[in-house]
Amino acid sequence: MGAALHLAHVEQAATDPKRKRGGGGGGGRDFAEYANRIYQDQRADAKSRQLLLALAYVVTMQSEPASAKEFWRSVRTALGRDERYRFTDPLRELIEHDRPRYVAPNGRAGDYEPCIGPRLRPFKERPYKAEQMSLPARVAQQKRDAEDFRNTENICGAPGKHRVLEKQPGTGWYHWHWFCARHSDHARRVAEQVKAQNEAAPDPIPNAGGLMPCYFDADWVRLYRHYTWDSWEPPVYGVRADDWPVPGKEPVPQRARLRLIAGNGDLEDA
Repeated sequence: MGAALHLAHVEQAATDPKRKRGGGGGGGRDFAEYANRIYQDQRADAKSRQLLLALAYVVTMQSEPASAKEFWRSVRTALGRDERYRFTDPLRELIEHDRPRYVAPNGRAGDYEPCIGPRLRPFKERPYKAEQMSLPARVAQQKRDAEDFRNTENICGAPGKHRVLEKQPGTGWYHWHWFCARHSDHARRVAEQVKAQNEAAPDPIPNAGGLMPCYFDADWVRLYRHYTWDSWEPPVYGVRADDWPVPGKEPVPQRARLRLIAGNGDLEDA
């Protein structure tokens, strides 16, 4: 169950002649075991499960592909056709989604968070005249104002314009602090405070992707580069999510890695 399958392109026979893929021979049991592992893997989201299940199905249930092109065509067939994405390549997008990387909690493109500068006076949702409101409405409005995050956290809350990066010393993980135009001085002070800490922080430990290498053997650096971009570099912690240290958690035990097939197919045909 813990064995890893190999996705290298097929030109030689399986290492173990008694273990055959596709058309019976225990392929169904292998697929069920891998499907069970995939569904129990809490790191896998819907996209990751879709990709891992398709790969496991092709490797364990179908006959040996004659070429890399045939193998990846089978994977695309297993993924199925979705008219919503008829002008894109779902396989490429799913592999890109599995690319090992660090994803900041608030660092996505287009994200603009509220300013965390200090608030000078209590926030009110909108000016209102108490005498023109009924007592229940006035009480409800005051309760909403009191529970507003700008008052509970005592922050400005205006749309952020300037952001300051802060890296964690042990993990290299980072997040952004946002400040509005009125609090630009605060942004500069915070940037100066975290400058030395950021310079000393290590490369961030990946926290996204890297699941395909946990289940299958392949030349993953080459494959990720082929399906993302040529300049992509693997993290210093490796491409397998199992190998990445997670603060406060024990390392994932090394699973046996079974090389079912070996080959040197050309990814350019995929």
